[in-house]
Amino acid sequence: MTGPAPFYVDRLASIWDKAAGNPIDLASLPFTTRDDLLHDQLAHLPYGTRRCADASTPVRTGVTGSGATLLVLTWTAADLRRERAAGARLLGSLGINPGMCVANTLPGALVTPGALLLGDVVEDIGALDIPLGAVTSAAAVRAAWTMFDRVRPDVLVADIASAGALLADAPPAARPWWHGIIWLQTDAPSGDHPLLPAAAGFSGWQRTWLAVAEATSFVAHSCSTGCFHADDAVIVEVVDPTASGVLPTAKLGTVALTPLGVDTAVLRYSSGLRARLVSGCPCGHGGVVLELAS
Repeated sequence: MTGPAPFYVDRLASIWDKAAGNPIDLASLPFTTRDDLLHDQLAHLPYGTRRCADASTPVRTGVTGSGATLLVLTWTAADLRRERAAGARLLGSLGINPGMCVANTLPGALVTPGALLLGDVVEDIGALDIPLGAVTSAAAVRAAWTMFDRVRPDVLVADIASAGALLADAPPAARPWWHGIIWLQTDAPSGDHPLLPAAAGFSGWQRTWLAVAEATSFVAHSCSTGCFHADDAVIVEVVDPTASGVLPTAKLGTVALTPLGVDTAVLRYSSGLRARLVSGCPCGHGGVVLELAS
């Protein structure tokens, strides 16, 4: 973040006055909610006022919600570089390496956080991006499996909410080349992963990629223990949204996110996700570790 975003000037004026030139403690800042962003945007069409004052113009847009709750998201070229770097870290941590094939059935950029960035990230890693298309009909399922079996990707990225039909109608086959599934989970409530029938021929690993589009499409990824490891370029807090303090480790609360290095600023975004901080993960990897609550 560079120049102050107009969205935050009035909200933080009293805090800046009290700080009198001293660093501002993150825990003293108010939370940002989706309603805050929506009301600001509707009052200052088309994009709202939370872009940094000296940010360059947006080069890509997306949305979350629909109708009266539709929120337009924008990225500058610098924002996209930041998101691609975060995505490369996340996918790299999940074992995506140059030369691999990565297929996806994500429904599309305007409805699925991360979909408009996934291809860029895969290509930046040096892997092959294989968009199979949204699975919305029996014909789409057949076409996706035909492409899948012809190209033989190492990993499938799938949206939890929409992949059930694809997996339920898997043509029986042995697929030893299919090593992993990355499930995309958003800030919307999600059910369990779809069941994998024996016909799918899958016996690899399964992990989850956590995206909160209003903050960043690359928040965290799960490990073999089921815990989530946050990206290094996101400040992750577990908070009581009705109070100001950060909750101690192992205490259940709401996940607040502050992505670093963005032109379209969001501070302490109240994601709606419920989680607790974990002190040390059995998988051995460090950083901020979360255990999500259902």
